[in-house]
Parts: sequence; C-alpha cells; structure tokens
Amino acid sequence: MNFFRHQEEARRNTGRLILLFSLAVIAVILTVNLLFIAGIGFTLGAHRISGIYDAEHWAVVSFTTLAVILISSFFRQLSLSKGSDVANSLGATLLDPGSRDPDERRLLNIVEEMAIASGMPVPDVYVMEDSGINAFAAGYQPSDAVVGVTRGAISALTRDQLQGVIAHEFSHIFNGDMRMNMRLTGIIYGIVFIGEIGRMIIRGSHNRGYTTRRTDPRAAIFGFALMAIGYGGEFFGRMIKSAVSRQREFLADASAVQFTRNPDGISGALKVIGYGAGSRVGSPSALEVSHFFFGPVMRFRRTMFATHPPLDERIQKIQPGWDGHYLKPRMQHIELRDFSYNDSDAISGFSGSHDQTPANVDNTEAPAESGYATVPYESRGEEFLRSELAIINAMSAEALVFALLMSGSSEETAREQQNMIQQKHGSATFREALRYLNEVRRTDKEVRLELVERAMPALRRMSLKQYRTMNQTLVGMIQLDNRIDLFEWCLYRLILQYLGRHFGTLPAFRQKRKSAHALADDIAAVMAYVAHAGTKDYQSAVLAFEAGISSEQLLMRDCNPEHAPHKSLKPLNKALSALIASAPEVRERVMRAISVCVHHDGKITMEERDMIRTLAAILETPLGMFENAAELIN
Repeated sequence: MNFFRHQEEARRNTGRLILLFSLAVIAVILTVNLLFIAGIGFTLGAHRISGIYDAEHWAVVSFTTLAVILISSFFRQLSLSKGSDVANSLGATLLDPGSRDPDERRLLNIVEEMAIASGMPVPDVYVMEDSGINAFAAGYQPSDAVVGVTRGAISALTRDQLQGVIAHEFSHIFNGDMRMNMRLTGIIYGIVFIGEIGRMIIRGSHNRGYTTRRTDPRAAIFGFALMAIGYGGEFFGRMIKSAVSRQREFLADASAVQFTRNPDGISGALKVIGYGAGSRVGSPSALEVSHFFFGPVMRFRRTMFATHPPLDERIQKIQPGWDGHYLKPRMQHIELRDFSYNDSDAISGFSGSHDQTPANVDNTEAPAESGYATVPYESRGEEFLRSELAIINAMSAEALVFALLMSGSSEETAREQQNMIQQKHGSATFREALRYLNEVRRTDKEVRLELVERAMPALRRMSLKQYRTMNQTLVGMIQLDNRIDLFEWCLYRLILQYLGRHFGTLPAFRQKRKSAHALADDIAAVMAYVAHAGTKDYQSAVLAFEAGISSEQLLMRDCNPEHAPHKSLKPLNKALSALIASAPEVRERVMRAISVCVHHDGKITMEERDMIRTLAAILETPLGMFENAAELIN
C-alpha cells in the first residue's frame, strides 16, 4: 500500500469537500435573502418591492445572516476548544497518571511512548466506561489535547492493536483534524441557529395570538421558512461534514501506519470491532462529536451521514489482501512486562515486541518492525525514567523541573537556586528537588527535555496559584547568573507553552494570514539561530541556513545568518511571536525548513534536538507529522 499516495488523495478530497461546505453556507445566505424579498413582497405588494433588489439590501441581509452564523459558531467552538471539556461532556473520567491497574498502566505507557516519540507533551488520558471499542482525541491545539479511550478498548485489544488506535488519534492531532472538526461543528451549529431563530419567531407569534385572539400568519410563515432554511442547511452541512470526516479517517489510518510502521496494529483493532465487539458509545453527547472518534459511536450504518467509512473498506485500504476474517478480542490478561516499572526489557517505542497474544485469539499477523523505536533507554538512564519518574503528584513534578534547571548550573549558582526553592516552596519540595538532582546528573543530557514532557500530566494537576509561583521561581533561577543558555531557554519555553495555555496565562495570538515572504525577517532570525546552534563554524552555519531556506523557498531575497541576529534570544523570541500568529501551513513550512537545516551536515547535535523539539512545541507543529521524526527526536 502506498500510504503517501492515500494521504495525498485524502487531503485532496478533503479540500474539495471543504469547498462544497463553503458553497452550502453561501447557499444558506442567498436563500435567506430570497426569503426576505418574498416576505417584503408579501407584506408590501409586488409593485413596491423594486427597491429591495439593490446591493445595499442584499449586503445588509447577507452580512446579518453571516454574522449570526459566525457568532453562534464562535461560541460553540469556544465550548469545544478545551479537550478536557469535551471529555467531561462525554462522561469520561481522568485517568490517574500513577495508576497501578495493569490495563490502565499499559494504556498510560502507550500514550506516553507515542507522545515522546512525536515530540508532544504527554496528554491527559480519559476513560469512558463503555464496553465498545473506541477512542477519541479532542482539543484545539496539541498543547491542550486529550486522549480518551473506552474500557472496552483497554481490555479487549492487544498492545499492538491499542497502539494502533492511539496512533490513529495522534494522527488526527498531527493532521489538524481536531481544529477542522471543531470549525465544521461550529459552522453547522451557526446554520442550525438560524432555524432556532425561526422557531422563536413561531413561538412569539403563537403567544401573541393567544393573548390578543388575533394571529398574524405572516410571522409564522416567516418563522417556518427560517426553520426550513436552518434545518435544511444543517442537513446538507452534516452530510458534507460526514464526507469530510470519512476522508480524514482514511488519512488518520494511513498516517497511523506511517507513524508506527505496523499495519497489523490498527487493522487488528478494526477486525476486533468487526468480530462483534462494536464501537458504540453510550453518552448522549457522543453523536455531536462522533467525528472525533476512532470508530462510529452508533451501529454501523452505510449512509451519507456516516462519519466513518465501513470497517471492511478501512481494513482493505490498510491490508489490500485481507481475507475477510475478523479477530476475537484478547483474553482479560496482561503480561507483567506490559506495565511493570521495573522491567528493564520493556520498551518505550513502537516495535510492539512485548505484545502477548493469548493462544485462543485468532491473530496470526506478526507485528512489523517499527520505524520510531527509540534509542534503548538502558543506555540513557532507563532505570531512572522507569522507576524514579513514576510521578504521581504535582509537587514531585515541580521538583523535577527545578532539578533539571539546576543540573547545568555551577555549584555556586546551584546553591543560590536551592535557597530560592526552599524559601518559596518549602522543605518538602526542596528535598525532592535535591533527590531528583542527584539522579538527573547521572542521566544522559539528551533526555532532559523528554523528562519535562513526561512530567506534564502531573504538572497540570497544579493549581493556578502553584503554577504562577513555579513560573516566578523558574525566572528567578534562570536570572541568577545573568545569562540564559540554550537549555534554560528551551525548558522555560516548553513550560510556558504547555502549562501557560493550560492555565490560560499564555496570551492568545490572533492568526494573521501573512505569507512566508511577508515574514521573511522573522523566518531568517529563527533559521539563523538554528543554523548556529549546531555548529561553531560560520561557513557550515551559512550552508545549513541556505539549505533550509531554499528547501521551502521561504525567502525571495538573498539572506544569510550574518544579516539575521543569532547571538541573542530576544530577536528569536520576537520572531517566534510573529510566526506563532501565522497560518498553520506557514508554520509547517518553517518547521520543514528547520528539519533540512539541522540535517544538512549529516548529524544532529543535542542542542539541535533540544531546539527543534522546543520550536515544534511553540509553533504547534508536532514532529510526529514529519517522515524523519525519529531522527529529529532521538
């Protein structure tokens, strides 16, 4: 199967459907205009309506209709923008990161592995107590995304199969499907709101008729017409949205296979659903957000409103030679190695080599080798990561961040930093930070930022007051020696990006549809800093810079690192502020150029890895979407 061809085909079909969706909105606006013309003609008489055909009347009605759709759409999107709100509306419960339940521990490990390998913060994991096999991803950006899984999926799927499901959900995050889904849902809600206005007009007309014993049929007719437009628009909108969703499911399936290099995982999960387990979700709210899910939330229906393609069609695209046989769910048993913190043989990657399929399960498909298996953790402080980093509370996570920051400080600066921690956070956090400091100093420096991302679920358990205090302490610790090194900058920006958005303290950037050429100076500043981060040789930096810029044709004029500031972090921060507000496609092009830049000399330094991981987080462009993600991260 040519997954890249299928991905491109799905994207192309999505583009056509989005255009069709836009035309449907325009049709609704035109129909409302015609309704007003007919209504005024009915009221004033045909001989007095010639004046309403002018552009001013059309503009007023069109603008008002569009405003109603967009305003109601905005508030609906706002209610869906936080992944945790969507999870709560579905009745899902937040999974404790320190859970020792074997099934839950295995799920947490898989989600953590996926997040680390894709350069994302570890998202919160929610569980729905449904027996069907399903999962969802929600959230407007990768930094506020959550993953939800049904109890049925946790207990019925093997490790490879569950990994395939989670990879599918992560693919939705990488491909921007969550954001697109929320926008489509919001616009449909706006169209429906026009119908609701019609319903209110009918009710108002009925109430007036009851009190005055006289009923004006014109208001009721107008209300019924608005209802017809609103609900008719919803009909076509949902039909198009469902078609978009089906294409994005194909894209997510193909991306999941590309991500894990194991088609048997996701196809196996689909086969278990088809065997009889199903994917039904009982929450009444599930239907509205059905396109967020791995499988259909209702019974399988091959209709134009189906948000997911038929199971057999999905499996055939992943495995063209599929024989039509489905798979039995696994037995309710997990080998110890799937969840034990102390099993040094357990992997953190995607090879699936520890998946144990019970003998009575008809699963003869061998897992393929993963393309994203990481460097063996035994050589990078695996014992520490697996035992010491079983962080179950915010205080421990906070102490770890302080320890990471102190690990690169001189003895004198570290003592001052320790005094600051003890004064602001108390003896318990101080002692925990010292304990982690001893371990961090024995751990490979290449995993330091990874530890921050692993700690995110626990850090999100802090209160807003605790976060503000921690943020102030970090700033104070960094400023003690009157210099900011690259690791300090990366660590602080990751904390700011992931937790600032979570706690609502990160300023919201209004997206500006500027082209890459309009942002040339900002792109040059970022690229120059990246080019110099990987080498001390000026000529090598120039060559890397030019390779990155030319790969995406980002600049129309000649530019090199000498013309872009690269020795101070202030210009970099300013440039990033401009790029954050740019369109997603511009940010993706910049990240691809950065990837070419760091690969130019054939090797990736620790500084380059730290920087590209941080830039990907700031620009909300997960590294998992790139073909060479494993090289950029590990």
